Amino acid sequence: MSSELAAGGRAKGPAGQVQILVAEDDPRTQRLLIALLDFVGLTPVIARDGSEALEAWRGSRWDLILMDVKMPLIDGLALTGIIRRTEASLGLGRVPIVAITAGAGEADQQACLAAGMDAVISKPFAAKALFETIEHYCGGISAPGHQRFGAIH
Repeated sequence: MSSELAAGGRAKGPAGQVQILVAEDDPRTQRLLIALLDFVGLTPVIARDGSEALEAWRGSRWDLILMDVKMPLIDGLALTGIIRRTEASLGLGRVPIVAITAGAGEADQQACLAAGMDAVISKPFAAKALFETIEHYCGGISAPGHQRFGAIH
């Protein structure tokens, strides 16, 4: 993972900051997401495949997971199923999972939702759509020195 977990299993970042896990194998998409999130003062943890994402999820509390659907080792649909079953069996709170996928068809979107994902963002995506999605699932957050997500166009 490109950002490591701090002692105690929390993702590194300022106290109270939104904790975002990005499960994405494509380096270009990783760089794009890092840059966009940095623009609004957020530092995600990057997992390069489904296995890393599962390990990261188990080791920390997340406010949001941005999940690629087609990843090595464990794909996003299967990983979402693992997370949802574990949350249910252990009585954990449900972390929002948003698919980020090149599969823009209706069947692909329905498969993501059926797997337990909360929303789908199709690649290529607009920054505004990403920011609005983060704000929707993480509340009316803003980062110091930056505008609220909804004000970014």
